[in-house]
Amino acid sequence: MGCASYLVIHGGEPALLDIAEARLRELESLWSRFRDDSDITRANVAAGLPVVVHEDTLAVVSRAIDAWKQTAGRFDITMLPALVHAGYTHSTVDHSAAPAVPGSRVGMSGWLQVDYAASTLTVPAGAAIDLGGIGKGFAADIVAEETIEAGATGVIVNIGGDLRVLGTPADDTSWYLGVEDPHHVPDHLAFLRMSDGGVATSGTTIRHWTTSDGRQAHHLIDPRSGLPSTTRLLTATVIAADAATAEAFATAAMMLPGAEAVALLDEVRLAGIAVDADGTVFRTATLKDFES
Repeated sequence: MGCASYLVIHGGEPALLDIAEARLRELESLWSRFRDDSDITRANVAAGLPVVVHEDTLAVVSRAIDAWKQTAGRFDITMLPALVHAGYTHSTVDHSAAPAVPGSRVGMSGWLQVDYAASTLTVPAGAAIDLGGIGKGFAADIVAEETIEAGATGVIVNIGGDLRVLGTPADDTSWYLGVEDPHHVPDHLAFLRMSDGGVATSGTTIRHWTTSDGRQAHHLIDPRSGLPSTTRLLTATVIAADAATAEAFATAAMMLPGAEAVALLDEVRLAGIAVDADGTVFRTATLKDFES
């Protein structure tokens, strides 16, 4: 998933760590656009035709369609052709090139087809999808929930800073999480106290590059323009009931100026914090309910 992942498990058998790691690797193999044999690559290559995929792939794409609706189109997994055009063509882990996708159309989430009865996913002809904007959060949700079901009393799954907590640690009733200051790493802007929920951070401070003509680009594509977002925000962190929701709205927030991003989160009753390039920090009205 292009990042480091961390799991902390309390209670249950020691083997739960190995099981959780294997599950994360399975989800990576299904959803990575950098693998020729992943469900996502196969569906992209066969755009316009139904492709049989794993039930987890159907679930995450369905969740992404819901997120597209919930964010009024600010979150959209069909931006991959624009992302490739902007220059994000190689893995940040091993620098391998992603398989070529023939699509060039963007903004096609409304035409994605998920057929549970036939176990098929149909990407619209001329389009291509990328789960980088929701896959980490959804994977954290799956692994955290399955680990608790398998006997753990508490778990935190952190996939590149997008995380889900469930249950409790052995020595407290809550988990304590820090929100990093992008201007002064590794200092923190806030410390959160949570027992069940998801936290996700989206930003432009890690996945960015210089194009061949000298322009600065990053991986957050604005569905309205098909170009990297021009927001002045460096990061947006969102707290939600689950990590997938937190990640979708963190991405959506990064399409807006700081005040508008926080207004969006307040409107849907999510807590969050966003940091502008000039150092201004924007906080939702409900963030204080989570600060320790």
